[in-house]
Amino acid sequence: MIPGTQPSQPAIGAVIYPPGKPPEALLAQFAAQLAARGFRLGGLLQDTLRDETGRKTDMTVTEIDTGRKLSIGQSLGKASKACILDSQALAEASGAVRRAIETRAELLFINKFSKSEMEGEGLAGDMLSAVAEGVPVLTAVPGVLIEEWTAFTGGQTELIAPSLAALWRWWGPGRLYADLANGVEDTAVTRVVVGLNWTMVETAAGIGLAQTPERGTPGCAAASNAGKRAQAGLKALARLVHSTDPFDQALGMAACNAHYNRFDLQLPGGNGLESFGAKGGGTVVVGAFPGIHDRLPGAKVIDRKPAAGQYPEQAAEWLLPAAEAAIITASTLANRSAPGLLRLARFARVALVGPGAPLTDRLFTYGIEVSSGLIAQDPDGLARVVAEGGGAKDLKRHCRQASLRKAAP
Repeated sequence: MIPGTQPSQPAIGAVIYPPGKPPEALLAQFAAQLAARGFRLGGLLQDTLRDETGRKTDMTVTEIDTGRKLSIGQSLGKASKACILDSQALAEASGAVRRAIETRAELLFINKFSKSEMEGEGLAGDMLSAVAEGVPVLTAVPGVLIEEWTAFTGGQTELIAPSLAALWRWWGPGRLYADLANGVEDTAVTRVVVGLNWTMVETAAGIGLAQTPERGTPGCAAASNAGKRAQAGLKALARLVHSTDPFDQALGMAACNAHYNRFDLQLPGGNGLESFGAKGGGTVVVGAFPGIHDRLPGAKVIDRKPAAGQYPEQAAEWLLPAAEAAIITASTLANRSAPGLLRLARFARVALVGPGAPLTDRLFTYGIEVSSGLIAQDPDGLARVVAEGGGAKDLKRHCRQASLRKAAP
């Protein structure tokens, strides 16, 4: 599939908002969701207090790392129309921003870009320091200051609509691997099997599968720590999704799936290829699934080794953006092409299908509507198939199919 590397996003994201409607609650909600998924955050979240007439009475900021709330407003009297920002109080609150930069937070929240920052004061210097240190920044910018904001950032910014869906799109599918690994609870690993076609990780609660990299790739020249992999524990194996070694990446994905695709998970079955109906018109399929042209007649099929009537992997660049629906093989998670494909298919309904599909709702915020994978029923039989180089059809004899679907809004 398409190489997993993707263009790096701008270091600063800006939620653009109309007059009188700062996205304070929205940013707080997004921060809470990211924190709940185990991402390390820092910086400040703002709350503006108003009286019954709508006049500002105070502004507070909450330090994300400590939870401490500080007032950054000052009373100027009811008749005053001047800015109530207390620059000295803001300077004290900026300590939370500097701590986030020092600890290299995965996302730094700056409460907003205002006229103070436009003039080089407030938190302007901290924003630039964060960018220089490689720490991503998210802030709020009033629509009337878009030109000033663009000048301040030199155009190296992404303007974001004030919605949760837009924020998750900005956050991007490239962070899907970290999200999956963050959710894995540590437990003992009872068995690791690396077969010719599939990699398997087993615990007492579940089994995970991922496609093994093709022979001849650097990661498969020699497996490090062979015979000792199970000793690491599931959490440590899951973190291998961050490795640059394709062998370790597949092992990391299998470990993640061992956590999510638990034996006791109760989900409906069904064939994931028909997630959006049996009609293939308007559907793009990534991966030459067996019998795909019979199941989805008219679908455009992309594969690394295209057969007659199929498209090469480069065709994803123009086929996916125009697709109504996309069926993507879960093997793209193991080979790191999934993030790029999800970006291309951002306007389509997307289903992830195959033995390596994680059955978790963490996928939904990255544009995936359906995840259709396998839950093991016969661990020993499955391990033998993996060890003997079996294919997906062989795996299914020892598993049950299961599909997780995002609830309708």
